[in-house]
Formats: sequence, C-alpha cells, structure tokens
Amino acid sequence: MKNILNFIGTGGAFSVENANNSAYILKKDKMILFDCGETVFHNILKLNIISDNIKQVDIVITHFHSDHVGSLGSLLFYLRFKHITKINIIFPIKRIPYMLLGIYGIDEKLFDVKTPEEIKEYYIKEYEQLHGDVDDKGKIIPMPSYGYHLIIDHANFFYSGDTCVISDIILEKFKRKEIEIMYCEVTTDGYKSHIQLNDLVNYIPFSERKRVFCMHMGDIVNIEEIKKLGFRSVR
Repeated sequence: MKNILNFIGTGGAFSVENANNSAYILKKDKMILFDCGETVFHNILKLNIISDNIKQVDIVITHFHSDHVGSLGSLLFYLRFKHITKINIIFPIKRIPYMLLGIYGIDEKLFDVKTPEEIKEYYIKEYEQLHGDVDDKGKIIPMPSYGYHLIIDHANFFYSGDTCVISDIILEKFKRKEIEIMYCEVTTDGYKSHIQLNDLVNYIPFSERKRVFCMHMGDIVNIEEIKKLGFRSVR
C-alpha cells in the first residue's frame, strides 16, 4: 500500500528531531494541507513546496493546539505574498478560525472558512474525536477535534489528527474498505489524550495493518517496532 500524502513533519508537540506533524496532497493547481503547527511554515519555505503553479490552497485543521496551527498566520501572509487569492480554511466550527486569525491581525478578506460539507470539489467529511488536555486526575478535558475522511480522485483515506480513540464508525468503514488508508497518530509515552501503540494493535487486525500509516510520533517511538507489528510509518 503506497503512501499517498507528502509529509512536511512527523513529530508530536515536543519533538526535537522531527517537525510538527503535517502533510499535503496536490490536485492539479490545488494544494490541500493538513494542519500548520509551529514548525510547519518554516519547512514549507525550506522545501519550496508552494510552487508558482499553485492557485488554490485548502488548509484542513484537525484542532487548535499550537503544534497544529501555530504557524497558520505566517502561512496566510505568505500566500498573499505569492498572490494566491483562493484560500480555504476547513473546520466544522467557523468561529474558531476567525477568532484565532483575528487575534493575529489577519484580515478576513485573505481567506474563507468553510465547513467540510461546503467543499464540493472533492469529498471530505469530518468525524468528531476525543482529544484535549489531561488534568491532574488523568481525565481528558476535551476540545473540538476532528479526523477527516477524504476521497480525492483515486486517493481514499482517513486522516486522524489527534485522538485517544478511533471511533467504531471509522473502524467499520476501514474494515469494509470504504476507507482504504488510515493515517493515525501513535505514541508510546502513556499520555492519555493520544492513541497508544498497544491500543492501535487492539483496534486493527494484523492482516489489515499494512493499510495504516503511523504519524505524529514522539522521538522515542521505535519505528522498527511499528513495522514489526505490521503497520507502516510515514517517517
């Protein structure tokens, strides 16, 4: 099973060796970007990802922790510099992107915020996920967080963002191959708001693990262990 996304970074919030997790896919003159954490914009510049033939950028946001949106403002200013005028920020709750970017001092005329159901050029559907901070009793304080199922030309995949569980709906769609590939965050640090590698083993039977790509990994995650368990790694 081939990786269909291009990864800008594969690390978690506290990663030193690997940049914040983010990926993109190109569709003709359109770029679809997943998240834009603190290190992402720098790597976009470094890798010269935004070529002159790109006329539209869709930015899919999973949630608003800074390792997922920390350089979003800088990216929007850069897209204006590149004379890209068609910019969509995709998130199910419109007021949140407007609030954040308003604090950054970014004019709303530079971008549009759209819900997934407003996107007609390709299929995208959001699924709410359980993610957030963990209090001193180990209880998750939830925040708005979403994973997305996309079908773009021949690419059919689920991008999980951050969560501590995979919903039964997504697992059933994956089982029936209505979702062909799953990009899933994993960790081995025991932090309860993220999926633990041991839990992922329980979710996915070995015969289907080749369709799961692990991402958003801490620096201590053992890639060889992930592969030995039958999963793929985007790193």
